[in-house]
Amino acid sequence: MDHRHYVPILKWKLGEYQALMRLSPAAKDALTPLIEIPPISYDHETQQNAKSIDEHLLSFGKRLKDKWQSRPCFIDLTLLNGEGPMAGGGHPLTYIFDQARANGCGAIPVVRLSSNTAYRAAVAGAVAVDRRGLCLRLTASDFDRANLAGDVADLLTALRVGAPDVDLVLDMESAPHRQVVPVFSVTMVTFINQIPLLARWRSFVIAGTAYPESVSHIRPPFELVPRTEWAVYKAVTAMLPATVRLPTFGDYTVSYPVLPGIDMRMVDPIAKLRYTTESHWYVGRGAQVKANGFEQYRGMCATLVAQPFFMGAGFSDGDRIIDECAAGTGSTGNLTVWSSVATNHHLTQVVGDLANFHAISAAA
Repeated sequence: MDHRHYVPILKWKLGEYQALMRLSPAAKDALTPLIEIPPISYDHETQQNAKSIDEHLLSFGKRLKDKWQSRPCFIDLTLLNGEGPMAGGGHPLTYIFDQARANGCGAIPVVRLSSNTAYRAAVAGAVAVDRRGLCLRLTASDFDRANLAGDVADLLTALRVGAPDVDLVLDMESAPHRQVVPVFSVTMVTFINQIPLLARWRSFVIAGTAYPESVSHIRPPFELVPRTEWAVYKAVTAMLPATVRLPTFGDYTVSYPVLPGIDMRMVDPIAKLRYTTESHWYVGRGAQVKANGFEQYRGMCATLVAQPFFMGAGFSDGDRIIDECAAGTGSTGNLTVWSSVATNHHLTQVVGDLANFHAISAAA
């Protein structure tokens, strides 16, 4: 997994895993998803979790095999916020990796410096059995530590792995949303220079997103939102000396990193149509769907298809659905469908962006 590869960070939700499944074989080969297991949904009426942890994770292994087969993927359970143990007393990560192993999946556990003792022990167990190594996910706050190198070394020792068996992800989360490219690029290079053992990691990824937390500020019908994280990645690769390894690119596709904690019974969500271009997201904002329905997507899709940057129905499965909706021959879908459409197109777009960018850089 070198600098031409792609590591999208995805919540394991219906729209996202359907988007993965519907990628072309070539796109699947060019990326390795970092999958975040979402928290258990909360029932605001009963004021408790809608499911037990066992019910929440019950079908994970089978679904991962159905959607991603045996391809490599990183699995992060941090969003579960300490839910557990399972009914049998085991750790949720152990349960998930037992399932993944039984289904022949290529799962690799994600650990953070902030992971607690029980989580670390579960990661160590999975690493010992599967022998696929692990993914270490650093965030900006980790660089405030008095001894980052020492803390990393202690973690690897505890988990009994060496740097050559570890994929390191420097995740800037939503920071690119609030930054300008030149300043943030310098910040990124400063962080990279502080990473211990940089040349020895199995792979090295920098990730983040400028996708906004809300599209309420978007003026209908569409606005362009800059993909700052992509501009920063290109700037950082140009700033790094030739002796420093080039990072792999990662992002949060067309999502904000933090899930909204809202009671969906109390809201009428708006229609959204998101489309990734080489430098921006083209974000469409429609009317509320409960009050106005999904037929409005026909006009939104027609507006998108008329744009010069629309890639055509053959570009991805998401583009096909957009084209058919605009033509009146396809479904108007639902919110999950349009999330999947946006994600599927984005993944395909970024795979192409990376191939073009590094081909041009190599020829320069």
